[in-house]
Amino acid sequence: MDFSGRVALVTGAGSPQGIGFATARLLTQQGAKIAITSTTQRIDDRARELAGHAQSEDVFAFVADLCDHDRTRELVQQVLARFGHIDILVNNAGMTQVGNPGATSTLPLAELPEKDWDYNIAINLKTAFNVTKAVLPAMLSAGYGRIVNVSSTTGPVVSNPRETAYSAAKAAMVGFTRSLALEVGRQGITVNAVAPGWIATASSTGPELIAGKNTPVGRPGRADEIAAAIAFLASEAASYITGQPIVIDGGNSIQEYKGPPDLYY
Repeated sequence: MDFSGRVALVTGAGSPQGIGFATARLLTQQGAKIAITSTTQRIDDRARELAGHAQSEDVFAFVADLCDHDRTRELVQQVLARFGHIDILVNNAGMTQVGNPGATSTLPLAELPEKDWDYNIAINLKTAFNVTKAVLPAMLSAGYGRIVNVSSTTGPVVSNPRETAYSAAKAAMVGFTRSLALEVGRQGITVNAVAPGWIATASSTGPELIAGKNTPVGRPGRADEIAAAIAFLASEAASYITGQPIVIDGGNSIQEYKGPPDLYY
Protein backbone atom coordinates (compact mmCIF):
# COMPACT_ATOMS: atom_id res chain seq x y z
CA MET A 1 0.00 0.00 0.00
CA ASP A 2 1.39 3.34 -1.07
CA PHE A 3 -0.11 6.45 0.49
CA SER A 4 2.39 8.93 -0.94
CA GLY A 5 0.69 12.27 -1.50
CA ARG A 6 -2.30 11.33 0.65
CA VAL A 7 -3.32 13.13 3.83
CA ALA A 8 -4.93 11.15 6.65
CA LEU A 9 -6.72 12.35 9.78
CA VAL A 10 -6.85 9.77 12.56
CA THR A 11 -8.85 10.51 15.71
CA GLY A 12 -8.36 8.93 19.13
CA ALA A 13 -4.63 8.40 18.59
CA GLY A 14 -3.33 9.38 22.02
CA SER A 15 -2.61 5.94 23.47
CA PRO A 16 0.74 4.44 22.42
CA GLN A 17 -0.85 0.95 22.51
CA GLY A 18 -4.12 1.91 20.84
CA ILE A 19 -5.70 1.24 17.46
CA GLY A 20 -5.61 4.90 16.48
CA PHE A 21 -1.88 5.32 16.95
CA ALA A 22 -1.13 1.94 15.32
CA THR A 23 -3.13 3.09 12.30
CA ALA A 24 -1.42 6.48 12.15
CA ARG A 25 1.99 4.80 12.38
CA LEU A 26 1.22 2.38 9.54
CA LEU A 27 -0.16 5.09 7.26
CA THR A 28 2.88 7.25 7.98
CA GLN A 29 5.24 4.38 7.22
CA GLN A 30 3.45 3.95 3.90
CA GLY A 31 4.01 7.57 2.91
CA ALA A 32 0.94 9.47 4.12
CA LYS A 33 1.01 12.89 5.68
CA ILE A 34 -0.76 12.48 9.00
CA ALA A 35 -2.91 14.50 11.39
CA ILE A 36 -3.72 12.97 14.76
CA THR A 37 -5.86 14.10 17.64
CA SER A 38 -6.79 13.18 21.21
CA THR A 39 -8.20 14.94 24.25
CA THR A 40 -4.85 15.48 26.02
CA GLN A 41 -1.36 16.79 25.32
CA ARG A 42 -0.03 13.24 25.11
CA ILE A 43 -0.88 13.50 21.41
CA ASP A 44 2.29 15.59 21.08
CA ASP A 45 4.31 12.58 22.28
CA ARG A 46 2.69 10.44 19.58
CA ALA A 47 3.51 13.08 16.97
CA ARG A 48 7.17 13.02 17.96
CA GLU A 49 7.17 9.23 17.59
CA LEU A 50 5.56 9.46 14.15
CA ALA A 51 8.13 12.02 13.07
CA GLY A 52 10.66 9.20 13.24
CA HIS A 53 8.92 7.67 10.20
CA ALA A 54 8.34 10.88 8.23
CA GLN A 55 9.38 14.49 7.80
CA SER A 56 8.34 16.44 10.90
CA GLU A 57 6.36 18.88 8.74
CA ASP A 58 4.27 15.93 7.53
CA VAL A 59 2.93 15.19 11.05
CA PHE A 60 0.35 17.39 12.75
CA ALA A 61 -1.08 16.92 16.27
CA PHE A 62 -4.09 18.71 17.72
CA VAL A 63 -5.77 18.49 21.12
CA ALA A 64 -9.55 18.43 20.82
CA ASP A 65 -12.67 17.14 22.50
CA LEU A 66 -14.48 15.93 19.40
CA CYS A 67 -17.83 16.06 21.19
CA ASP A 68 -17.44 19.84 20.75
CA HIS A 69 -18.68 20.75 17.29
CA ASP A 70 -16.80 24.05 17.10
CA ARG A 71 -13.52 22.55 18.28
CA THR A 72 -13.89 19.79 15.72
CA ARG A 73 -14.38 22.30 12.92
CA GLU A 74 -11.26 24.11 14.10
CA LEU A 75 -9.31 20.84 13.95
CA VAL A 76 -10.35 20.19 10.36
CA GLN A 77 -9.68 23.79 9.32
CA GLN A 78 -6.18 23.57 10.76
CA VAL A 79 -5.45 20.29 8.95
CA LEU A 80 -6.67 21.75 5.66
CA ALA A 81 -4.64 24.91 6.21
CA ARG A 82 -1.50 22.84 6.80
CA PHE A 83 -1.88 20.13 4.12
CA GLY A 84 -4.46 21.52 1.68
CA HIS A 85 -6.68 18.43 1.57
CA ILE A 86 -7.86 15.41 3.58
CA ASP A 87 -8.04 12.15 1.67
CA ILE A 88 -8.48 9.65 4.50
CA LEU A 89 -10.51 9.93 7.70
CA VAL A 90 -10.28 7.28 10.41
CA ASN A 91 -12.95 7.80 13.07
CA ASN A 92 -11.36 5.91 15.95
CA ALA A 93 -12.17 8.18 18.90
CA GLY A 94 -14.46 6.58 21.46
CA MET A 95 -14.84 4.15 24.35
CA THR A 96 -12.91 6.24 26.89
CA GLN A 97 -11.50 9.76 27.15
CA VAL A 98 -8.32 10.16 29.19
CA GLY A 99 -8.93 13.89 29.32
CA ASN A 100 -12.41 13.44 30.81
CA PRO A 101 -12.72 12.23 34.41
CA GLY A 102 -16.12 10.70 33.68
CA ALA A 103 -15.77 6.93 33.34
CA THR A 104 -17.75 4.82 30.92
CA SER A 105 -20.69 3.45 32.86
CA THR A 106 -21.18 -0.30 33.34
CA LEU A 107 -24.54 -0.11 35.12
CA PRO A 108 -27.66 -2.08 34.19
CA LEU A 109 -30.01 -0.05 32.02
CA ALA A 110 -32.59 0.20 34.81
CA GLU A 111 -29.98 2.03 36.91
CA LEU A 112 -28.22 3.98 34.15
CA PRO A 113 -28.34 7.76 34.65
CA GLU A 114 -29.29 9.81 31.64
CA LYS A 115 -25.98 11.69 31.77
CA ASP A 116 -24.06 8.41 31.46
CA TRP A 117 -26.14 7.37 28.45
CA ASP A 118 -25.59 10.77 26.82
CA TYR A 119 -21.85 10.61 27.52
CA ASN A 120 -21.47 7.17 25.93
CA ILE A 121 -23.45 8.14 22.85
CA ALA A 122 -21.45 11.35 22.53
CA ILE A 123 -17.93 9.89 22.71
CA ASN A 124 -18.72 6.83 20.60
CA LEU A 125 -21.06 8.26 17.97
CA LYS A 126 -21.33 12.05 18.02
CA THR A 127 -17.55 12.34 17.69
CA ALA A 128 -17.70 10.48 14.37
CA PHE A 129 -20.59 12.63 13.20
CA ASN A 130 -18.81 15.87 14.08
CA VAL A 131 -15.54 14.99 12.36
CA THR A 132 -17.14 13.44 9.28
CA LYS A 133 -19.46 16.40 8.78
CA ALA A 134 -16.49 18.77 9.01
CA VAL A 135 -14.31 16.75 6.61
CA LEU A 136 -16.91 15.84 3.97
CA PRO A 137 -17.09 19.19 2.13
CA ALA A 138 -13.38 19.00 1.26
CA MET A 139 -13.69 15.38 0.12
CA LEU A 140 -16.76 16.16 -1.99
CA SER A 141 -14.97 19.10 -3.56
CA ALA A 142 -11.98 16.89 -4.39
CA GLY A 143 -14.14 14.02 -5.64
CA TYR A 144 -12.16 11.55 -3.54
CA GLY A 145 -12.18 10.19 -0.01
CA ARG A 146 -11.78 7.17 2.21
CA ILE A 147 -13.67 7.11 5.51
CA VAL A 148 -13.14 4.22 7.91
CA ASN A 149 -15.17 4.09 11.11
CA VAL A 150 -13.99 2.02 14.06
CA SER A 151 -17.09 0.29 15.38
CA SER A 152 -16.98 -2.93 17.44
CA THR A 153 -18.37 -6.42 17.51
CA THR A 154 -20.16 -5.21 20.66
CA GLY A 155 -23.46 -3.86 19.40
CA PRO A 156 -23.55 -4.74 15.68
CA VAL A 157 -22.75 -8.45 16.15
CA VAL A 158 -22.84 -9.45 19.83
CA SER A 159 -23.08 -7.69 23.18
CA ASN A 160 -22.43 -7.87 26.92
CA PRO A 161 -24.55 -7.14 29.98
CA ARG A 162 -24.41 -3.55 31.22
CA GLU A 163 -23.15 -2.19 27.91
CA THR A 164 -26.42 -0.95 26.40
CA ALA A 165 -25.20 2.59 25.68
CA TYR A 166 -21.90 1.47 24.17
CA SER A 167 -23.65 -1.27 22.16
CA ALA A 168 -26.23 1.20 20.87
CA ALA A 169 -23.56 3.68 19.79
CA LYS A 170 -21.37 1.11 18.02
CA ALA A 171 -24.37 -0.46 16.26
CA ALA A 172 -25.40 3.02 15.17
CA MET A 173 -21.89 3.51 13.76
CA VAL A 174 -22.57 0.71 11.27
CA GLY A 175 -25.88 2.30 10.24
CA PHE A 176 -24.08 5.61 9.89
CA THR A 177 -21.49 3.91 7.68
CA ARG A 178 -24.05 2.31 5.36
CA SER A 179 -26.22 5.38 4.87
CA LEU A 180 -23.29 7.69 4.22
CA ALA A 181 -21.76 5.18 1.79
CA LEU A 182 -24.94 5.42 -0.30
CA GLU A 183 -24.87 9.22 -0.21
CA VAL A 184 -21.30 9.72 -1.38
CA GLY A 185 -20.44 6.63 -3.45
CA ARG A 186 -20.84 8.43 -6.79
CA GLN A 187 -18.57 11.24 -5.60
CA GLY A 188 -15.51 9.00 -5.32
CA ILE A 189 -15.80 8.48 -1.56
CA THR A 190 -16.00 5.10 0.13
CA VAL A 191 -17.22 4.62 3.69
CA ASN A 192 -16.52 1.42 5.60
CA ALA A 193 -16.18 0.22 9.17
CA VAL A 194 -14.07 -2.23 11.10
CA ALA A 195 -15.56 -4.12 14.04
CA PRO A 196 -12.78 -5.27 16.39
CA GLY A 197 -13.37 -8.00 18.95
CA TRP A 198 -11.09 -8.61 21.94
CA ILE A 199 -8.04 -6.47 21.23
CA ALA A 200 -5.20 -6.08 23.74
CA THR A 201 -4.68 -2.37 24.38
CA ALA A 202 -3.74 -0.23 27.39
CA SER A 203 -7.44 -0.03 28.34
CA SER A 204 -8.04 -3.82 28.29
CA THR A 205 -9.25 -5.31 31.56
CA GLY A 206 -8.25 -8.69 32.97
CA PRO A 207 -11.54 -10.36 32.01
CA GLU A 208 -11.27 -8.95 28.48
CA LEU A 209 -7.80 -10.44 28.04
CA ILE A 210 -9.09 -13.79 29.32
CA ALA A 211 -11.94 -13.60 26.82
CA GLY A 212 -9.38 -12.99 24.07
CA LYS A 213 -7.52 -16.16 25.03
CA ASN A 214 -10.74 -18.14 24.51
CA THR A 215 -11.29 -17.07 20.91
CA PRO A 216 -10.74 -19.70 18.19
CA VAL A 217 -7.35 -18.11 17.45
CA GLY A 218 -6.46 -18.51 21.12
CA ARG A 219 -5.33 -14.98 21.89
CA PRO A 220 -6.52 -11.37 21.90
CA GLY A 221 -5.94 -9.37 18.75
CA ARG A 222 -3.27 -6.70 18.35
CA ALA A 223 -3.79 -3.04 17.50
CA ASP A 224 -1.53 -3.38 14.46
CA GLU A 225 -3.80 -6.13 13.08
CA ILE A 226 -6.75 -3.73 13.17
CA ALA A 227 -4.57 -1.01 11.66
CA ALA A 228 -3.72 -3.26 8.71
CA ALA A 229 -7.40 -3.73 7.89
CA ILE A 230 -8.07 0.00 8.23
CA ALA A 231 -5.15 0.82 5.94
CA PHE A 232 -6.44 -1.61 3.32
CA LEU A 233 -9.90 -0.01 3.37
CA ALA A 234 -8.21 3.40 3.06
CA SER A 235 -6.17 2.30 0.05
CA GLU A 236 -6.73 2.38 -3.70
CA ALA A 237 -7.01 -1.41 -3.61
CA ALA A 238 -10.32 -1.17 -1.74
CA SER A 239 -11.95 1.21 -4.22
CA TYR A 240 -14.94 -1.12 -4.85
CA ILE A 241 -15.67 -1.81 -1.18
CA THR A 242 -18.11 0.54 0.50
CA GLY A 243 -20.78 0.41 3.19
CA GLN A 244 -19.25 -2.70 4.75
CA PRO A 245 -18.51 -3.54 8.40
CA ILE A 246 -15.47 -5.86 8.56
CA VAL A 247 -15.42 -8.06 11.67
CA ILE A 248 -11.92 -8.64 13.08
CA ASP A 249 -12.32 -10.87 16.13
CA GLY A 250 -10.26 -14.02 15.70
CA GLY A 251 -13.42 -15.92 14.80
CA ASN A 252 -15.00 -15.29 18.20
CA SER A 253 -18.42 -14.29 16.87
CA ILE A 254 -18.80 -17.44 14.75
CA GLN A 255 -18.19 -19.98 17.51
CA GLU A 256 -21.25 -21.29 19.31
CA TYR A 257 -19.31 -22.67 22.26
CA LYS A 258 -17.39 -19.95 24.11
CA GLY A 259 -16.12 -21.78 27.20
CA PRO A 260 -12.58 -23.03 27.93
CA PRO A 261 -11.34 -24.78 24.78
CA ASP A 262 -10.16 -27.93 26.60
CA LEU A 263 -13.80 -28.77 27.40
CA TYR A 264 -14.85 -28.83 23.76
CA TYR A 265 -12.02 -28.44 21.28
